[in-house]
Amino acid sequence: MACPPRHLLIVEDNHSLRQMLTWEFEDLGYAVTSVDCCSAALAVASQSPIDLALLDYNLPDGCGAELISQLRAIHPDLQIVICSGRTNGQAIDQTQCRFEPKPVTAKKLHGLFQTIRRPLSH
Repeated sequence: MACPPRHLLIVEDNHSLRQMLTWEFEDLGYAVTSVDCCSAALAVASQSPIDLALLDYNLPDGCGAELISQLRAIHPDLQIVICSGRTNGQAIDQTQCRFEPKPVTAKKLHGLFQTIRRPLSH
């Protein structure tokens, strides 16, 4: 029996990039919810299960790195990747998430997500 698609939350304030990533990940078989800010991400996380999160570092209402603990309070097993073109990742606790510098492709991120194991509860 096939596993259900992994639910990916994309938090990216650049509309064009968010839409492109959404389409590409849907084509790769993910169930995708995409939002543009921290508050919307927390609303989604509190209302539905998510397996993976792709966070931009600089968001209009906060920082993706600060969002990690808030999302994990709701979904403790959530696997998180932060992407940024403005930081080199030194300010990010990489024991809590993976960091990928922008630009990054959906194909590269998909490969990374494939290495992140599903929680046993699935």
